[in-house]
Amino acid sequence: MQNIFLRNESFFDIMSLTHFLSGLGLGLLFTIFRKTFQRIYFKLGILIIVIWELFEIFLRFLKVYYPLFLEKLKFIPSGWASNESALNIGSDLIVGFGGLLIIYFIFKKIWKRQTIKLENLEKKI
Repeated sequence: MQNIFLRNESFFDIMSLTHFLSGLGLGLLFTIFRKTFQRIYFKLGILIIVIWELFEIFLRFLKVYYPLFLEKLKFIPSGWASNESALNIGSDLIVGFGGLLIIYFIFKKIWKRQTIKLENLEKKI
């Protein structure tokens, strides 16, 4: 039986930047729909990042055990099925969460200021 968790054992690699930017992008996307996602923002972001890592693990499984099937999925870049260690997968999650957190805390302050301004405006009226 082959191991699908091989090769890339680094904590950070070039894909760490991709995962960080994905976390930032998710955060920005959620801020656009903040009225809908404000309460579940962080939970939903974490869920999407974890599902993405599980999808990458599934692609590695296909690459090892069903390579012909993976070749038929031409819309999936081959880099997504590259082998990673559990350490690298964990760092991808941490870096993605970090990007999400940065946007969350930036916009949480903005949302709080907007709420305070609205409350002050309502008091004046």
